[in-house]
Amino acid sequence: MKTSDPRPIQFDRLKLLGLSHYHQSPGVHPVPKMIPPGHELIELMTGGKGWVREGEEWREVVPGDLIWHKPGDDSIGRSEWENPYRCLAIALQSDRPEGLGIPRFSRWPEVEERNAFVSETVKAFYNPAFDRHLLLHYAVSRLLFSVYRFSRQQEQAKLPEPIREALKWIDRNYAEPCSVEALAKRVGWSAAHLHHAFRLHLGQSPHKALMARRIRAAQEQLASTRHPIKRVAVECGFADASALIHAFRGSQGMTPTAYRRQQIGPLSR
Repeated sequence: MKTSDPRPIQFDRLKLLGLSHYHQSPGVHPVPKMIPPGHELIELMTGGKGWVREGEEWREVVPGDLIWHKPGDDSIGRSEWENPYRCLAIALQSDRPEGLGIPRFSRWPEVEERNAFVSETVKAFYNPAFDRHLLLHYAVSRLLFSVYRFSRQQEQAKLPEPIREALKWIDRNYAEPCSVEALAKRVGWSAAHLHHAFRLHLGQSPHKALMARRIRAAQEQLASTRHPIKRVAVECGFADASALIHAFRGSQGMTPTAYRRQQIGPLSR
């Protein structure tokens, strides 16, 4: 996720000022509010249609759009009269006058996930027994996750189609034997072209991308199962345990056994 300020968010310096599922009245436009210094407003569209000012233009917003307003921005300022907009509105206060540096426009397209989040956060906010700071942590973290996930999806969408197809195949079939030549043939390119394109767009070779996916799969198994290293190696696409150990040490700076011990730690039995 690209932000104007990469510093991590310090939740102890944030305050949840308000949270509501706002329904704009039909036949009238809302009055846009300028966000003051040290404040942020998050508007997650849940229904209808609205518009928000972006520079000198009005940008249409529809269900799934996530608008993270920083100081100086205006909130949604126009609404479709017959189908007025509805949104989850979350008001925050922080110690950063310039804002948290989150991209203003993003999306949360998964309808069921989004609706469940809206419902549970509204219920929690109006439940006096629910800890507000815990709700702040949850709501902001979940929204940041959606922003980050959407940003990743956008980056993937900008890649040439053959690279996207190659990455999809690697993600689903990492355990299968695969050469760069065979992968290139699957996407209709030469091996040299695929290698050059991976370097250009991803900063790594197709082989490196495949090995990274296998390492992630091995990490998951090591942390969640008691499978022998030999079995983990074979199920993750490595020729044998020695190949896994060599690749894992080069990538993670430790052996698979040490990684498993680190992850399980006091939970080991």
